[in-house]
Amino acid sequence: MSVRAWVDNREPTDVLHLDVAGGGRVSRQVLGAEVAHLRAEAALGATVAEAAADLVPGRAALAAQVGLGAEDVLFAEGAARAFACLLDAWPLPPGSRVGTVPGQFGGHARVLAACAVQRGWSLVPLEVDQLGRVVGVPEGMDLLTLPHVASQRGVVQPVQQLLATGVPVLLDVAQSLGQTEVPRGAAAYVGTGKKWLCGPRGVGFGMVAPAWQPQLAEAVTLREHEAEGMARYDSAESHVAGRVGLAVAARTWSPALLPVAQAAARAARVLLEGAGGWRVVEPVEEPTGITTLEHASADPSQVRAALLAERVLTGVVPVHRAADLARPLLRVSTAAWVTPGDLERVAEALDRCTPR
Repeated sequence: MSVRAWVDNREPTDVLHLDVAGGGRVSRQVLGAEVAHLRAEAALGATVAEAAADLVPGRAALAAQVGLGAEDVLFAEGAARAFACLLDAWPLPPGSRVGTVPGQFGGHARVLAACAVQRGWSLVPLEVDQLGRVVGVPEGMDLLTLPHVASQRGVVQPVQQLLATGVPVLLDVAQSLGQTEVPRGAAAYVGTGKKWLCGPRGVGFGMVAPAWQPQLAEAVTLREHEAEGMARYDSAESHVAGRVGLAVAARTWSPALLPVAQAAARAARVLLEGAGGWRVVEPVEEPTGITTLEHASADPSQVRAALLAERVLTGVVPVHRAADLARPLLRVSTAAWVTPGDLERVAEALDRCTPR
């Protein structure tokens, strides 16, 4: 699907949507697929409708972005659930050293802390620079796990360098798959469909490289039927219509969308620097669609509400999102539907809506 066709297929809105990192705009195709499945459930019952739903092409489309296959994908309720599932199954004995970063998503950090207590792991902080980018890995690591792009900062981690260490990497791609190229070669990935893929909320996924799958602890589920590959780790009682929608979103996504979103972000970083007294955190040329803004005194939540009153949707990053945040941030996240005129409108609105 071309970029123009992908944009034109979005559900229409009178809001300037600049919060893709919180949740993207679904397409008419995605909504249609979800509704069709719900009607099938109403007519035939949930079990028969689920059996008729073909999710393999959707699994394959997700997996292809990191060089894996449909059989390497599990579905869960979100990235956090997939993360917890894989950590629970991962072959790490007591005493294992797990490298992580201060910018780890708060929910994932809590899961890691619980695993460390329950399973006797040591959590080792990786050395990072002022933007949270990893610059050093200690010796003797058994697993590295971090977000490829954090939700609180549009900075890409040097994953290829981490892979070169030979330590297996469990990579969180919730904020990167669909907005920047994701490196191949990680042991496992977790992500969600509601953000840059513009799928429905409440559906996430995990992907595990074939070499690691035999080493995982066997799944214990409530399914009434056997499944092969990583699908045996699928959560059993699920919103199947959401998975159908994600499958459509993944199949209709195109890599041609990446440079468009990134170009919009570069323009946003130039135009928004200084608007209303806000300072852009990311380097202008960072290859992501996320731009975060900090202010010496303004409350991002209040400014976000004022912007929304002007039909401009942005995001807020609260302090509890990650351990490396000192203050809340205003977040602008751009997708292929954002135009230069839109960004000029945002800069003007930001100047009006920020208290002096």
